[in-house]
Formats: sequence, C-alpha cells, structure tokens
Amino acid sequence: MKCTTELILDKGNERLCNLFFEISNEDRLGIMLKLLDEPMRLTQISKEFDLSVQEASRQLSRLSEIDLVTKNADGLYLLQPYGKNAIRLFPGFQFLTEHVEYFTTHTLDYLPEVFMNRIGELKECTPINELMLAMSRVTDIVEEAEEYFWYMSEERLVTSKDYKRGIEIMDKGVQFKYLEPVGYHPPIELLRQMPPGVREGYGIHRAQGTMVSRMLEKIEVTIYMNEKEVGILAFPSNAGEFDYLGFSSNNSKVWKWCKDVFNYYWDHSSPYVDTLPKAP
Repeated sequence: MKCTTELILDKGNERLCNLFFEISNEDRLGIMLKLLDEPMRLTQISKEFDLSVQEASRQLSRLSEIDLVTKNADGLYLLQPYGKNAIRLFPGFQFLTEHVEYFTTHTLDYLPEVFMNRIGELKECTPINELMLAMSRVTDIVEEAEEYFWYMSEERLVTSKDYKRGIEIMDKGVQFKYLEPVGYHPPIELLRQMPPGVREGYGIHRAQGTMVSRMLEKIEVTIYMNEKEVGILAFPSNAGEFDYLGFSSNNSKVWKWCKDVFNYYWDHSSPYVDTLPKAP
C-alpha cells in the first residue's frame, strides 16, 4: 500500500504507511500484542483468536512480510526487534484514542516535544470530568502528603479553609512547592474569607523554606501532585484556557512523567515576587 499524500514521498515513509496499514487490522494487532508476552505456535494463535489455522497463518504471513514477526527453528512465532519496538510506541496512541472526547476539546500543542514523545506513559490515567471532583482530588493529595505537595496552575484550586489546613500540614514538615503565573494573586473575595494569621503563617513557612514558589509567564500544563500520586493533570482547551478537567493517577509512570514536567518548568521559571494585596 502506498500513501497518496504529497508529504510522504520517501521509502522510509512508505514503510511507515505499510506498518500502520498492517496493524490497523484488529487480529494482526492482537497477535502482535500477544507475542509481546511470549512466543506462540500457529495452533495456539488460531485458538486464542478464534481463527482457522489457514486464516491465522495468513495473518502471520502478512506480519512477517514487513519484518514484524518471525518463526524460529522450534516453530514458535515471535516478534522481530522491529515489531517489538513498534508495539512499545503504541501506548501513546492508546492514551489519545481512549480519551478522544477530551482531546477534541483540549490540546497538547503547548507541551514540550520531549514530553509529547513520552505521552504513552500517561496510559494508566483516570479521567476527571467534573470540577468538584478535581477539587476533591486536590484536597485528597494534600491531606495524604507526607513529604511534599507540588502544583503548577493558572490559579489556586482551593477554598479559604484550605489555606489554614495548608499551614497545619506544613507545620508537620510537608513541603509546599508551586508554580504560578507572573502577577497572580487570589481573588479579593477569597482573601476576605481567609482565617486570621494565615498570611503571616505562610510568610513564616516561606522564610523557613517549607514553602517554595516560582513564577512562569504562562502555565502550559496543570499539575497537582504529592510524593505518591497525581491528583490533577490537565491540559489547556483548544482556546488555550484551563478548566481543570483532565486526569488523575497513582501509577508510577504517570507520576514520574508529571514530576519530570514540573521540574522542567521549575528550571525555566523566574523568582517569586509577592503581589498579594491585603484583604480589605
């Protein structure tokens, strides 16, 4: 099969088209995923996928023709290194297709290429479809933090009571570390509701290093996490705005991806400048 688009002309891209074409078949893709776990005989594959021996053989031949699968001297079918590497890239496509409704309204355009290339690490995520659920997840990971609570966000997804609770948690030695937009400060109404002594308490923890913050010109990914899990991972809408709908996960790969993203932006941020007005 040859691609007709003018952008795909060379032999390498023709092979890419062949790869996508062959694995677009559900049976062939299923066979490759199964062979990723262990080599199998033709009869095993036939039984596993409810195919006739002839049909299973035909599908394996197609995979063999483009060097995805081979048969060893013992009659076992196994993935070629090319096939194994191709399958390893699939979690990214799986993540996007499993959440296609989200990614019709939200974009990854602002994500640095290095993390876009690792998007498959986010496969084990749970969707967050409501703002109240997002707020609940933030509360949970703050309460469950034992070492640190990190966030990067366009605005603080907290209530006035959460500020006091934050001081109590920092008093126990939990570090708060966060990234916010240059010039950001909470709404005046929230400041009016803030319990007495909260701002002073945050000043003490900032001086002690229990609370550390820096600033970015633009927040391009929203993350709320502690040392164990990710409470919120959210991407901007197609219009470049945030709504805090996204994903949560306690999967180690998702957590590592989010930690690396946070540290990337932390390294590209500027020092914190206090612009918080006094509450009337």
